[in-house]
Formats: sequence, structure tokens, C-alpha cells
Amino acid sequence: MAVISKLNNLVELAREKSCDRRRSLLREVTDLFFEETPERDSAVSGRFDEVLSALAEQTAVDAREELSHRFADTPLAPRGLVLKLAQDAIEVAGPMLSKSSVLSEDDLVVIAEEGGQDHLKAMSRREDVSERLSDTIVRRGDDETVATLISNEGAQISREAFETVSERAENSTVLQGPLVKRTDTPNDILADMMLTVRNHLRDQIMDRFDSVDPDIIDQAMAVSKARLAARMQQDKAIGEAQKYVRSMAMRKQLDGGLLARLLRENEPVKCHVAFAEMTGVDYVAAKRALEQDSIDPLALICKSAGFDKALFVTLAVLRHKNSEDAFRDARELGQLYDRITADDAARAMRFWRIRRDMAA
Repeated sequence: MAVISKLNNLVELAREKSCDRRRSLLREVTDLFFEETPERDSAVSGRFDEVLSALAEQTAVDAREELSHRFADTPLAPRGLVLKLAQDAIEVAGPMLSKSSVLSEDDLVVIAEEGGQDHLKAMSRREDVSERLSDTIVRRGDDETVATLISNEGAQISREAFETVSERAENSTVLQGPLVKRTDTPNDILADMMLTVRNHLRDQIMDRFDSVDPDIIDQAMAVSKARLAARMQQDKAIGEAQKYVRSMAMRKQLDGGLLARLLRENEPVKCHVAFAEMTGVDYVAAKRALEQDSIDPLALICKSAGFDKALFVTLAVLRHKNSEDAFRDARELGQLYDRITADDAARAMRFWRIRRDMAA
């Protein structure tokens, strides 16, 4: 019990309440632990845990931060101390949450349920993140935190979590890049994202699809369409809009002027159905192209359908008619449209038309 004697002697030397002495004592006890590291769950380990935990509570944040860095990589670190440090301020908790193997999955999930975004981010950077912990981080984390998790290839992501993140990515560019770049993102999730991401990410998706068996791509598109159709809850309003569009087509009035009028009159469902009919994409693709912030899908679909530049710019401006910058940006929108080649449009449309042709 020589180690315990040394430890007790060190504690006896620090009866005074000096902060400097406590900090010095904390270092001395830590040094002693690493010089003669005790076995896990032994009496000596328990005594170290007791003393270190008590001293840590009485020292400043920077001293606890130093302590956390020293013990984060140690598999024999005292468990009580590790738990205390892992629930401390993020400066202290960060090293433990991102590295310590002493923390169990249950420990991490409990902390994830209660911790702030910085604590969740630290856990998202662990070398291995269990599926259960990932689910908790996805549920509680903001977009930056979830992007950190998705960017970590060592994190196990459940199917449900992938779907949740892909839905959030529809309106979050922060999430789109990590999802597209992740190697195990399901093909049908990538197919969903073809409708929302900007061109450089869309190109990356299509490059990945180029190396995949066409039958697998067909299956992914079918799954994507079925899931998105269910989310859209195609109800009576869509059925009525389809009847309206068919009647306008019979009257030879299904044209660009109708699309512009429907947008001006705030008839989004009719406009989405008409746009889908005129361009050869499905309702989901049409709705997203006309509603999302990214202009790229709308430009690609219009170019492929042979719409002239004036109609594209009109649709692009009217879809965000409340934007102060919309008309000011009209010239830039026209230049963007001119830069899109027929090949660019055809490549993207190949996937959207596969979706349209899938059996509902």
C-alpha cells in the first residue's frame, strides 16, 4: 500500500486553503497516478478517484482543463473523475467527451440528453460514435452539430437518422455537403438531394451514380419517390389542380403565361402541377424547384424543357416575389441561365425523369 501512503501524505501536506497549493497538489497527485498507475477497480484506484475528484472540485477551470487533457487518453483513468470532468464546462469536458474510452455508451447518451451544443459537438468527433448516440445527437443537435457528426466517418448513422438529416438538409446548406460526401449515405437519400443541392454537389452525386449498377439506381429512385410522395400528402388540392391543368391543356393555354399568372395569384399547387406537366418532372421535383432557395434545380429543369431565358427569369423572380433583391438580381439570373449547357441539363434530368417514370 506504498502508493496509498504517498497519496495520503500528499493530502496531509495541503491543509491550508491556498488555491495555488491545491493546484500544485492536484498536479502532484496526477503525477503519482501516472508514475504508479493502479489497476482498474482496485482499492488504490478508488482512493485516487476520491482524492482527484475532491481536488478538482476546488480548483479553477483552467486547472480542471489541464487535468482533463491528461486523463482523456488514459483507459485506466478513475471513472468518477472522468464523469465529473465530462459534465463540466466545455473547456473541461471537451477532451473527455471526444476521446475518453472510460465513458460508456450509456454515459454518453445521458450527457447528450442534457448537454449543450458544444458538448454534443465534442461527442460527434469521437473516433467511434454508436448508432444510439448518433440518434440522440441528430435529435438534439443544431445543424452545425449534426454536420460535425455526419462528417465523421467513424459515426454509425441509422436509416432513420439519415432520413431525418436529409429532410433538414432541404433547407440547410450546412448539412448538404457532409451528406453528399459521406461514403455510406444511402443512394435513395442522395436521389432525394438531387432536387435540393447546388450544382457542384449535384455533380458529385451524379459522379457517384455513374459507377453504380443502373438497376440499383432505379431502385433508389423508386424508394425516393415513394417516400417523398408520402411526405407531400397528395390530397384533394393536388387532385383538383390536376383537373384544372388538364382543362387548360385542352384549351391550349398551358404555357409560360399561365405559370407566371399562377405564381402572381398565389396558386402554388396549380403552379407546381402545371410546371411538372410542362417540364416532364414529377410533382415533388416541380414543387421543390419552385420553392427552395437554391435556383439551380429550377434553371436545369427550365433549360431541359426548352424554356426561354425570359420565362426562366420571370419564374425565378416571381417565386420569391417578396424579396427586395429579386428584380435587382434578374440580370444575374439571366447570365446564370446562359451558362447552363444542354448537356448539364440533360444529365440532371435523366435522374429526375427516372423518378417520374417509376410506378407510384
